[in-house]
Amino acid sequence: MNGRRLAVIPARGGSKRLPRKNIRPLGGKPLIAWAIEAALASECFERVLVSTDDREIADAAVNAGAWVPFLRPAVLATDTASSVDVLVHALEWVRQAPPPEGFAPEIVALIQPTSPFLRPGQICEACRLLDTGGFTTLGSMCAVRERPEWMFELDPACRARPLDPERLSLPSSRLPDLFRENGAIYLVRSAWLESARSLYDLPRHGALVMPPEDSVDIDTAEDWELAETRLRSSTPR
Repeated sequence: MNGRRLAVIPARGGSKRLPRKNIRPLGGKPLIAWAIEAALASECFERVLVSTDDREIADAAVNAGAWVPFLRPAVLATDTASSVDVLVHALEWVRQAPPPEGFAPEIVALIQPTSPFLRPGQICEACRLLDTGGFTTLGSMCAVRERPEWMFELDPACRARPLDPERLSLPSSRLPDLFRENGAIYLVRSAWLESARSLYDLPRHGALVMPPEDSVDIDTAEDWELAETRLRSSTPR
């Protein structure tokens, strides 16, 4: 089922809020190994590539089964470097590589190493949705728990103003279902990625809906504790 798909897992070494998080052990293996193993087990990709600027992360990725054919240039490993720039760099590298490593991906997946509970079956479903739904791009999402219709903004004097006065008093049964991105996986057709340099073709942007318990995105120590709690309360996948 791999078609002409490339999975890219971006993992720079300079994480600030939780230093070295990509190789920090979670459930007995480096955090990045969770994403690599899920991508490989899905059998959706010709290659599962880790883009990193860090040799230690590269070694951990190779040990988990990933392909690490280069170290990412320093200019793409800063706080301001975008995910799109990292994907385009990886796509161009793979296209220019000689056989058997090089090939021309039709679809690129961005899989975040900070989302350890993305499952192989969910990756397969995302690929199926992109293939059958007529989408150019797709992102994983989960249902919104805190309703924006019931939120307020405050001015400097702590005067509260509702964001949506017309819906402030509506019961939840009368509000539309809303979803937010959880960051676990994005899919984009290569032609769109290169021409628009975007992960969103909004008229043709699809969604993989994931349950909240699988939508943990590790950015802080609190997120890490949440992930460990989730592991303790779940059965091994």
